[in-house]
Amino acid sequence: MKEMSPLSHLRRWVCLQSSVLLVVSIAGLADPSPSPSEIKVLPGFKVSVAAASPLVDYPMMACLDDRGRLYIAESDGRNLTTREEIEKERPRFVRRLVDQDGDGVYDTSTIFADEMTMPEGGLWHQGALYIISAPYLWRLEDLDDDGVADKREKILGSMEFDGRANQHGPYLGPNGRLYFTGGHFGYDLIGSDGSRSGVSRAAGVFSCWPDGRDVRVEGQGGVNPVDVVFTPNGDMLSTCAIFDSFGGRRHDALIHWMRGGLTQRVYGNPLLPETGFRLPAVSRWGQVAPAGLVRYRGTSFGASYRDTLFACQFNTHKVVQVSLEPQGGSFLTVEKDFLSSERAGFHPADILEDVDGSLLLLDTGGWLSWGCPFSKTSRPEIKGAVYRIQKKDALIPSDPRGNTLTWDSMRPTSLIGLLKDARPAVRDRAAEKIIEKGTLVLGDLEQALHANEDPVFRKRCLWVLSRIQGEDSLAMIRRALTDADAGVRQVAARSLGERKDAASVQVLAGLLQDTDAFVRGAAATALGLIGDREAVPDLFQHLNPSDPLHTQHAFVYALTEIGDLKGVLPYLRDSNRPYGQRMALRVIDALDADLEASSILPLLHSTDPDLRQETRQMASRRKEWKPAMIQVFRELSLEADSKQLNLQLIESLILSCAQEDDFQSALLEIMSSAGQKTEFKEHLLNSIAFLEDLPETLEACVLLGLKEDAPGVRSASLKLAARFEMPSTILRFIAQLEAREGLSKKDKVDALKVLFKHHDRPPDGSIAFLIRLITDENSSVILSLHAAQVMGALRWHLLDESERDTYLKTIARARSFCLPALMYPFEHQAGINGEDERVLDEDAWDVLGVQLAAQLERNPAVGSLPNGTANLLRRMFSEKVSRAHVAMNEVLGDGLQAAKKQEMNLRSILQELGEGNASRGRVLFYKERVACASCHRIDSRGGQLGPDLSQIGRIRQPRDLVEAVLYPSATVVNGYENYAFELSGGVTLDGMIHRETREAVYLINGGMSETRIDRKQIEHVHNSTVSLMPSGFEQILSRHELLDLIAYLQTCR
Repeated sequence: MKEMSPLSHLRRWVCLQSSVLLVVSIAGLADPSPSPSEIKVLPGFKVSVAAASPLVDYPMMACLDDRGRLYIAESDGRNLTTREEIEKERPRFVRRLVDQDGDGVYDTSTIFADEMTMPEGGLWHQGALYIISAPYLWRLEDLDDDGVADKREKILGSMEFDGRANQHGPYLGPNGRLYFTGGHFGYDLIGSDGSRSGVSRAAGVFSCWPDGRDVRVEGQGGVNPVDVVFTPNGDMLSTCAIFDSFGGRRHDALIHWMRGGLTQRVYGNPLLPETGFRLPAVSRWGQVAPAGLVRYRGTSFGASYRDTLFACQFNTHKVVQVSLEPQGGSFLTVEKDFLSSERAGFHPADILEDVDGSLLLLDTGGWLSWGCPFSKTSRPEIKGAVYRIQKKDALIPSDPRGNTLTWDSMRPTSLIGLLKDARPAVRDRAAEKIIEKGTLVLGDLEQALHANEDPVFRKRCLWVLSRIQGEDSLAMIRRALTDADAGVRQVAARSLGERKDAASVQVLAGLLQDTDAFVRGAAATALGLIGDREAVPDLFQHLNPSDPLHTQHAFVYALTEIGDLKGVLPYLRDSNRPYGQRMALRVIDALDADLEASSILPLLHSTDPDLRQETRQMASRRKEWKPAMIQVFRELSLEADSKQLNLQLIESLILSCAQEDDFQSALLEIMSSAGQKTEFKEHLLNSIAFLEDLPETLEACVLLGLKEDAPGVRSASLKLAARFEMPSTILRFIAQLEAREGLSKKDKVDALKVLFKHHDRPPDGSIAFLIRLITDENSSVILSLHAAQVMGALRWHLLDESERDTYLKTIARARSFCLPALMYPFEHQAGINGEDERVLDEDAWDVLGVQLAAQLERNPAVGSLPNGTANLLRRMFSEKVSRAHVAMNEVLGDGLQAAKKQEMNLRSILQELGEGNASRGRVLFYKERVACASCHRIDSRGGQLGPDLSQIGRIRQPRDLVEAVLYPSATVVNGYENYAFELSGGVTLDGMIHRETREAVYLINGGMSETRIDRKQIEHVHNSTVSLMPSGFEQILSRHELLDLIAYLQTCR
C-alpha cells in the first residue's frame, strides 16, 4: 500500500469533504456553459448533459464500474510540457461520479485518486480500477467504499512522457488479458514476473495479465495508438494519431492489428521482427486527432448499430460511426458522421456505452493545446462536460445490470443461459461468475455448446472456456476447431494459441487451408504462440502469395516465433517455389541466424526477380559476405531502373563494404564511367557521406564528382568534402571552383563551407559575398540561411580586427532567420557547446558582449529571436560580465515581455485579415524569395519536407495560421518535430526525422542536409522546442504580403 504524505492526507480530507459539498444537481446549475442544442446528432437521437462543472471540469477518459459509477481521468486545465514539471506537481486526478437517483444525470463527485501524473484510460475489473498514469500501469482499490482509493499498486512500468497524451488504457481482451497503448516517447516495460518488452520508442500495443505477468509487444507503428476495441471474434482494432505522413500530409487512422504486426510507418526502432507485410490502415483519416473508441454491444439503438464502432475525432469536433465489413482477413469500413458541434472548445475525447444502451461522450473542453490539437491556444475558461446520447424511441432494458437476479444461488445452467441475454452487463457478470466456478461448470458448458445452434452464443461460451484452466476446458475448445461457423473456429484457434495447447497443433495445422482467411490467420498465429516445430512444414506448405496481407503476415510471423532454423532451410532450397524461398529468407533474417554464404548467395542468380531482390537486401546486411556483394553492386549499377528499394540497397552496400579494396575499385570505376547515370553517381556520393571514416582511396570520388557538369553531382561532392578532411589537391580544386565565373551561388556557398573548415583564413572576398546573401531581402530564404550557417562557422579568435568589425555590423543588417546561426562564433568562444576556444579575458569578453548587444539592438528582427537563442545569449553573457549582462538583457527583455508583445502583434494582425488578397498570396507562396514551396506542398505542387498545406484553411483557425508563420516554434505539427539526439561521446545532433531503417535514423536539418545516426550510438532522444521552419517572417514579408499569404492559406480547403 502506498504511504501517503501529510499533504496527501490533507488533500484526501478535502476530497472527502467535497463528497458532501458537491451533492449538486445539474438542474440547479446557473446557466451551465455546455448546451446540448449546440450539438448536432443523427435524426432520431437526442443529447443531454449528464455532468458538467462543478462536478467535472476537464474530463479526458473514463470507465464505468459494475454499479454504474463513472471514473473519469481528469486534467486540472494546465498544459505542463515536461516530465519534471508533471512529476513535481502531480496535477491530475481520477474523479468518481455517481447517479444516485438513476435519472441519467450524475449527482455527486469525489476525487477517487489525487496526485497523479497523467491518468489516461480506465478499466474497472474485479473490484478495482486499472489505469495508465505514466510511468506506470496502476491498480487502484477503494477498500472501505468511501469513494477514495486507499490502495495503489504499480502493475508494471515504465513509460516516458512529456505532457502530451501518449499512453492509454488498459482495455480488457476477451481472453482476460489487459491491453494498453504507448506512444513514441519511449518505454521499457517490466512485468511482475520479470518479463520485459525491451527498450524502444516505437509506439505500439502491449498486453499483460491483470497481475502484471507476461508482458508482450502485440504490434508496433504510428506515433500514438489510442483506444483499443475487440470484435466478437477477437480481432483487435485501435485508433492511431499520426499513422504516417507520406507526401507531407499527416494521416490518422483506424488499424486492424495482427499479432507481431508492424504498420506501414514505424517511428523508432521496432522490437518486433520484420515479416515484410506492413499493416495498412483500415480507415485512413486526415489530421483528426482520433481519441475514444467503443464497439456498440447493446440493443437500444437498433439492430443496425450492433457491433459498429463510434470514434471520437478531437480536432474535427465530431464522432463518426464506423461499420466493419469483413473482407479477406481484414475489414473494409463504411463511415458516417454521427455527432458534431461547431461550438468553440468542443473536443470529444472519449466515448463509452452505458448499461441502458445510451452512449456517454466526454467533451474535455478548450484547455488542451499541447500535442495533437489544431489550435495551440489554451482556453481553460471553456470547460468540458459529459453528455448522454440516447435514441428517442429506444426500448430501454429493464434491470440492465441484473440486480434483481439471485446471482449467488443461481445454478450453472442458469448462469450459462445468461450468456444469451440481450443485456451486455448481465452477460459480462454471468461470464465472470462462470469463470469463478471453474471446472465445476464444464459439463454444463459442454452440453450448452452442443445443444445451441447460435454461433454468437457458442463464441461467448468459448471465450469463457478460454479463461478456465485445465485439460478438460482445452479439450472442449479443441472440438470447436471443427465447428461449422468460421467465427467459432476463429475464436477456438485464438483461445488455444493463448493457452499454448500443444495437443491442438495437428488440428490447427489443418485450419491453415480453411476457406476463411480470418481462420487461416488465427490458426497460424496460434501455432506461432504454441511454438511447436512440427507445424513448420504445414506453415510452409500452405503459404500462399494470393492470400490477403494480414494472413501472409500471420504465417511468416508464426514461423519466426517458432524459430526452427533447421526446419526452415529445406524450403530455402526449394527452387520450385520462389515465394516459399523468399519467406524462408525473411524468417532466417528475422532470426539473425549464422549461416554460410553458400546457403544464400546462389539465390542472387535466381530467375525470379523478387527473390533476387530479397536476397540482395538480406546479404547487404551480412558483413561476412562482402566479396559476393561487390558483384551485386556492379550489377545494380548496370540496371536501368532506380527503384527506391535499390537505392537503399546501394547505400547499405556502401556502408558495409566501403573499406574493402575490391569494392573501392568498383566504386571508382563507376564514378569514372561517362555512361553512368548522374542520378546514380549523386546517390553514391550521398551514401559515401554517411560513412564514419572516408578511406583514402575514395577521396578520388570527390574529385571525380567535382569535375562533373551535373549540378546535383557537384553539390553532393562538395557536401562530401565538407564532411571529411580533404587533401590539398582537392582543396586547391575547390578553391579554383569557388573563384570560377558563372558558378551558382549555392555551389559557391557549399565551396566556402569546405574552405572555411580546412583553412584558418577565409578566401578574399568570401565574407563580403556571404554578407550580401545574408542581408539581401531578394535572396531565397534557404540560400540566405545556408550562407549564415557557413559564416557562423568562422572562428572568432582567427579573425582580424577588421573582419570582426564587419561581422558585428552584419548582425545589425542580417535577415531575422539568419541571426541564430550568426551566434555560433560567440557560442564557441564562450565554450557553451563544449568546444572552449576562449582567448579573451573577462574584460574583453564583457566589451564584446556590449558590442554584440548594440548590433542586435539595431536589427529590427531582434524581437523575433527564438527563445532558445535568446536564452543562450543570456547564458553566454551572465552576471560575471556585468556590463554585457545588463546590455543584453535590455535588448532581449524577459520572456514574459516577449510573449506579451507576440500576443499584441497577433491580435493586431488578426484585426486586419480581411485586407489580404489570396491571389497575390498564392504567387508569394511559390516565390523563391519566401521559399514556402521549398518545404510545403499544396495540391501536389511543392516540397515534402514540411506538412502538406492543401487543406490547412479548413483545419486551422486564422490565429493558428498567423502564429505558425510568424512564430513557428509555438505550433510545431505532430510528426514534424525537431529532435535532439544525444550520442555516445558527448555529441548532440538535432533535426527532423526524415526516414528510419532498422540500423539508423536519418535527420534533415535547416540546411536541408541529411545526417545518418547509427542506432547503436544513440543514448537519449528528446524533443527540441525549436521548429525546423525559420522564424522572423515578419521581417521577410511586409504587412500586406503577410496578410496576402494568410488569405491564400485560408482558401486551401
